[in-house]
Amino acid sequence: MFSKYLIIIFAISLPVIIFGQENLPFTNDQYSGINAALVSPTQTFLNPNPWDINLFAEDIFLQNDYVYISQQSFLGLRNTPTRSRNKIKNINGENTANVVDFFNKDFGNYHFSSDILGPSFSKKIHIKDKYFTVGLFSRLRTQTSAINVDNYLKFGNQGIVEPEFYSLKPLQINFMNWGEIGLNVATEIFPYSNYQWIVGANVKYEIGFDALQMNSNSPIELHRTSEITNGVDTKTIYASNYDIEVNLATNYNFDKKRYEYKQKGKGFGLDFGIAVLDPIENSDDYNFKASLNILDLGKVNYEGEKHFFAGNSIKVVNNTNLDNTKFKSPDQYFQLLSKEVYGNENASFRGNDFQMGLPTSIHLNASKNIGEHQYVNANWIQRIPVFENSLKRSNIFSASYSVHKPVLGYGASMSLYEYRSLQFGGYLRFGPLILGSSNVLPLLFNQKKLHSGDFYVALKIYPFWDNEMKRHRRANCNCD
Repeated sequence: MFSKYLIIIFAISLPVIIFGQENLPFTNDQYSGINAALVSPTQTFLNPNPWDINLFAEDIFLQNDYVYISQQSFLGLRNTPTRSRNKIKNINGENTANVVDFFNKDFGNYHFSSDILGPSFSKKIHIKDKYFTVGLFSRLRTQTSAINVDNYLKFGNQGIVEPEFYSLKPLQINFMNWGEIGLNVATEIFPYSNYQWIVGANVKYEIGFDALQMNSNSPIELHRTSEITNGVDTKTIYASNYDIEVNLATNYNFDKKRYEYKQKGKGFGLDFGIAVLDPIENSDDYNFKASLNILDLGKVNYEGEKHFFAGNSIKVVNNTNLDNTKFKSPDQYFQLLSKEVYGNENASFRGNDFQMGLPTSIHLNASKNIGEHQYVNANWIQRIPVFENSLKRSNIFSASYSVHKPVLGYGASMSLYEYRSLQFGGYLRFGPLILGSSNVLPLLFNQKKLHSGDFYVALKIYPFWDNEMKRHRRANCNCD
């Protein structure tokens, strides 16, 4: 019961509390600057402006196919209470609005990411007849995902008795909350080519705050039976053949019931990109651009707790030792499970050190000029986990149309999440303010089953009052 409601709260309530992945259409904007360097390290070099400062930016991405809210939008949730499905009263997501209900598929997935870009900047510099862009950025990231999770909870969600025997497929769940301090450098190579070639890289110091990694390495065999408890025939479920590893590090103080920022892990990460352009002479525009980027190559080494559970059959439902114990902290729960499995509350502990891999991915990008300041763009991000216990980024393909002007930029996009869920979005850049979403419909309009959303906001300082004509005039003035 605890795990079911934890998933509901995490997947639905969190976006309402925080406000609302990178906005890919905006990263194609020539004036995106240091904000786009997170997914395209070469993009800062393409910025027509000599400098660029980000004050604050946040993007939040949520997608799941386990739980939903019926006939609702995220804006509507701010003023409308929700309620749970009730089988006795025939209240469910199919016949009633504002009901928290379940998809009840055989397998479930979820992705959640929050990315806050703090004070950051990029600047063009000239060293020995060669131009560079150099930037620094600060970043706070949260990401969690689970893919193809065997949905055993679908039986209880529908009020159906679980099968007498059920083999729960192996699963992996990863969560990490971490900070980054990064250096971005980009410059031109092959200066005598007819095309413009640019390389860029982000070197990142990773600061780990929280991490949870759970691996169920073999199918868990579940057996439903019944036992007489206090004269009542009570459903009981046993689990066997389990082989579970859990790694945990957290800054939440369960005794004081507050979060305390301390460094629990450290590591390094690298982003690398190469881009080629067909430039338009005497113009900030270009005919065509293509880039290849490898993102988040690295890992974070944590100091926390490692626990391992494997053994004989244990009772997981109708176990008074578990049911009658109030949850106080993960340590207490690990000790309780260790006592159940091994007969010793400390036997599950296997050390303090573990690692989490960054959500490594490949990002391919192409842009084609179709008119003055107008472009059609394509972005493809594919996850390629490299290190042990790696976070798994969502796979996304996005096609967009965008207009890039010094003061104003805007675009519309169409995206395929995990190559199957079609989403529509866009962005608006007006002076220092940028707003965007890759999945805008659930934010504004009621959805039959609200289960996903995306929102991006940024505040920047850059010379949007400048333009191409003014820069050329200054360059050719021949004045002292």
